[in-house]
Amino acid sequence: MLECEITVLANNIVVPFQNFHKKFNLDFIKSNKFIMTKCLAEHGLGFLINIYKTNTQSNEKKLIKKLIFDTGGPNLTFLFNLHLMDFSINNIDCIMLSHWHYDHVGSLHRILLQNQNEIPIYCHESAKFERFFVRSDEIQNSDLEGKTRKELKTLLEQTKIVAQKPINIEEISDFNGKINFLNKDCTIFDLDEIKIILSGEIPRNHEDEDFSSFYAIKKQKKLERDEILDDKCLIIEFKENIIVICGCCHSGLKNTIDYVKSRTKKPITHIIGGFHLASATDYKINNTLEYLETFQKELNDLFLFPMHCTGETFNHNYVLKAKNSKEKLRSKLFMASVGTQFIFKC
Repeated sequence: MLECEITVLANNIVVPFQNFHKKFNLDFIKSNKFIMTKCLAEHGLGFLINIYKTNTQSNEKKLIKKLIFDTGGPNLTFLFNLHLMDFSINNIDCIMLSHWHYDHVGSLHRILLQNQNEIPIYCHESAKFERFFVRSDEIQNSDLEGKTRKELKTLLEQTKIVAQKPINIEEISDFNGKINFLNKDCTIFDLDEIKIILSGEIPRNHEDEDFSSFYAIKKQKKLERDEILDDKCLIIEFKENIIVICGCCHSGLKNTIDYVKSRTKKPITHIIGGFHLASATDYKINNTLEYLETFQKELNDLFLFPMHCTGETFNHNYVLKAKNSKEKLRSKLFMASVGTQFIFKC
């Protein structure tokens, strides 16, 4: 038997005394209250995914694959929590990056520095661009588009916008990282019981899922709209079902689900990670909630674990929908914390 263990090592919140998994009999959730009281949170997201071969008679487990999906924010809470939970930093098979934003790549260099072996890193060529994030309500899109970096100096000094350096390929190579730029699907792990796929570029088919407040300096040396084409999700495929892990879901949750469903007929049973709805309108959020109830015909429950950039309004609107619905919702929403572990046996 195999066991897939997904541990949240970076997220915006720590909730040490969560007990929803016991209340609702979610046997795939595990948490250690004592350890979680020591964990740290920051704005960011990162997961450690361990695949074990288990002996049901002796209860012994042998690690056969160790993967990282995103590495948290710049305060390095990913590494702090990893060591706190007594995970080894060694023998990492690969690091997968959902996209090149500071809150998802913060511990990357330190992880490489603490390893002696070469580690493959999977990301998208958009990581080569210098990127800019709006951090003030005073800034409009028209204030940025077409500007040079020199013209942005005052806004940068006032932190009304912030910049992120592009990936430094030579530096990562010096740290024993091997960059693989991908824009298509990549199968990371493949056995009969479980397959792990890193997505390619996700098409934007739903008009309401538009994120247009991001910019990057590309070939023309001027700011252009950044469509964040590097936005990736992780698809974990079992014999009977699919688990989706999102980084920030910049492509939109509906577009991401459509992408996954176009590649498999198996039902999606769990969606974990950032849904990027913190600034979304009620209209958009309610459309998303309705979509989650109707996108697949299978009668199974859909377990949602929104984190990081999802925002409180999504959770609030879900509660209202559940309260006012005449029928029981198929989707079940729960708040995961730093230190939450998802364990799936196959």
